[in-house]
Amino acid sequence: MDKMSTVPPLARAYEGLRPKILQRLIELRSSLDPVLARLDEAAARAQVGAVLEHLGNFLATGDLGMHRAFLHTLLAMRAAEAQSPAAVLAMLVAIGDTAAQVAQEEGGGTAEGAELTLLLTRVTASTARAVNDLIADQLERRAQSWGQIAKRQGSAP
Repeated sequence: MDKMSTVPPLARAYEGLRPKILQRLIELRSSLDPVLARLDEAAARAQVGAVLEHLGNFLATGDLGMHRAFLHTLLAMRAAEAQSPAAVLAMLVAIGDTAAQVAQEEGGGTAEGAELTLLLTRVTASTARAVNDLIADQLERRAQSWGQIAKRQGSAP
């Protein structure tokens, strides 16, 4: 069985646009993300390409758990590069917005182009919500840890 036959049509349409989306993002990388701006083009292309590949997988599967796991890993990797979660969120939204813009431009008024643009907009919004949830979870864990430390320090002789 052909693998592409099991992929939803909008995910297939996205895959067809992915090279154009990647090129646009590489051209805009210095305005999207300070980390990407410091990288050479090949390294930036690899990092943005990984995000776009994951986006394609999410469009094809709709697996929110896998999406959250990817976002969690991305946040951790960027934290290791001293990048704030807010900066990662801004980068992801910019990538999603750019993908939707390219889909709209290339869709040329077609129903499929409009549907893909809408889907990419919704996925960008759900990505932003998922990143915000991950940040909130992290802050809650930190608050609990601080509370436990304060409690121990308060009961220490």
